[in-house]
Amino acid sequence: MKVISQNNLNDIKLVRLHGVDFLSKFRYAGKIVAETISILEKNILEKNTISTAQLDEIAENYIIKNNCSATFKNYGSGSNGKPFPNAVCISVNNVMVHGIPSDYILQDGDKVSFDLGATFEGAIADSAITMIFGQPSKIDHAKLIDYCRESLYKGISAVKIDNKIGCIGNAVYKSAKGNGCNVIPQYGGHSISIDRPHSDPFVSNKSTPNEGVRMQPGLILAIEPQLTFGSTETKVSSDGWSVLSKDIAAHFEHSIYLHEDNTVEVLTKRYGEQI
Repeated sequence: MKVISQNNLNDIKLVRLHGVDFLSKFRYAGKIVAETISILEKNILEKNTISTAQLDEIAENYIIKNNCSATFKNYGSGSNGKPFPNAVCISVNNVMVHGIPSDYILQDGDKVSFDLGATFEGAIADSAITMIFGQPSKIDHAKLIDYCRESLYKGISAVKIDNKIGCIGNAVYKSAKGNGCNVIPQYGGHSISIDRPHSDPFVSNKSTPNEGVRMQPGLILAIEPQLTFGSTETKVSSDGWSVLSKDIAAHFEHSIYLHEDNTVEVLTKRYGEQI
């Protein structure tokens, strides 16, 4: 899920850093997020005949069973003034992000994105993945997903102590454009604080290396590119949350922690995922 409003990257003075004493809680939240996404992924790979509302229920039950809460359930305020009603943003086809689960049953060729967070004793992790249910209706959809995942990994690789935060968006943008994709610039990532899933700074997916604050040990970020091959125009649906894109868009996200030795720990890395 994106931060609600973008700030001027050069105007941000204070960024919350987190010591290793609290890191174990962030790790646990990240572990549950990764496992929950893997469960949703398994349902898609097995082509289970299931509605998006049922997938949301499966995810929320797993999160609660593991002593966490679903971060985004009843969170925020949409364009209609109402909070997000579910545990998982499930975005199908031309819904880019923030899709509300429903009784819709996934069909062969559907693009589906899952975006969810888990909170454990105030520590929050946030992650997203995009998949195709069955066979892609267009080969470009499968390529777009691969390229979006690649741009996420490039963004993660730019996280280094004393690099300015704009290095992330610069790496994402270069990766996307190199693969013929367009970045949807009005959406992006964010920092994470205790009990606050969206904190400054905004992590743009289109920036220059000299923009923003310098990254320091203890920084937790959610990096999340949204890419398309077509138009970057979007609009919010009448439901107050679902963001509609003119063309199919992909969305990936990981939460990361920057260590004092300059290593980057991917808190939401799934089992077997190669980054």
